[in-house]
Amino acid sequence: MKLDQLKVLRAVVETGSVKLAAESLNRTQPAVSQALKALEFQTGTELFDRSGYRLELTPVGRRVYLQSLRVLSEAEDLTQLIRHFEKGQEETITIAIDAAVDLNVVTPVLAGLQTRFPDTRVVLRSEVLSGAIEAVQSGEAALALAPAIPVMLEEGGFDYVPVVRSVMRNVAAPSLLESMNAPGRLSDLRRFHQVIARDSGQAAGLLDRELGVQKGQRRWYVSDLHMKKQLLVDGLGWGRLPEHMIAEELAQAQLREILLPDTHLGFDIEIFAFRQHRPVVSPVAAHLWDEFGLSAR
Repeated sequence: MKLDQLKVLRAVVETGSVKLAAESLNRTQPAVSQALKALEFQTGTELFDRSGYRLELTPVGRRVYLQSLRVLSEAEDLTQLIRHFEKGQEETITIAIDAAVDLNVVTPVLAGLQTRFPDTRVVLRSEVLSGAIEAVQSGEAALALAPAIPVMLEEGGFDYVPVVRSVMRNVAAPSLLESMNAPGRLSDLRRFHQVIARDSGQAAGLLDRELGVQKGQRRWYVSDLHMKKQLLVDGLGWGRLPEHMIAEELAQAQLREILLPDTHLGFDIEIFAFRQHRPVVSPVAAHLWDEFGLSAR
């Protein structure tokens, strides 16, 4: 049994006649009839009832036809996959995304990637602080999206492009803010637990310190920002989160920003897409790089 015979069977069923099937396949009618006869010989029974004006599948023919659709579909998927690799497209691409990145910025680019490169597997790695930089430096990720400052990326030898700006705000639940009794200085927060997202990397170089954490500060550590937000909402501590992540909680007064008269706790951040500097990159990674660059314009 050959794939060509199954394609003929599908064409005859879809068109309802040998003549129309031959036209759709750009073949002669005798060639289509011969392919059908060969398939019926191999199955040992007739696949079509030829007594009427239009060819109708027999019960056995229907089972063979339905199974043939699955076989043809898998064969076409295999052909597409082979063409995918012939073009040098990656089997898998890993993207490191810092937890502070708004995914609404990322998903439109990923949707385009899914459409254009359906056979490339995509791995999204959630990172915190230096984790994204480390993932790209080690080659475990083809590129990353994370907050950074240009000097860090230049020292690391990265290609980089700004994608979007955001704001980090220090917040706490109203009940905890009341316990703080109108703090005036940063030092007034020391006895209240600060919830800190632990660095997912080794924190080398400029990141080899706990940014935004004062000496003597009581602290709890978590592994992701969603856990951190839940602890803050429940009044178990205070901490800094990206504005997009807490917009709803701020609007509903589940969280309030900590405002100190002499200290500005919140600050702007810029999200960059960055990658190792290489003269040649693979097609999927190049596409992503171009798309993130366009999204920033």
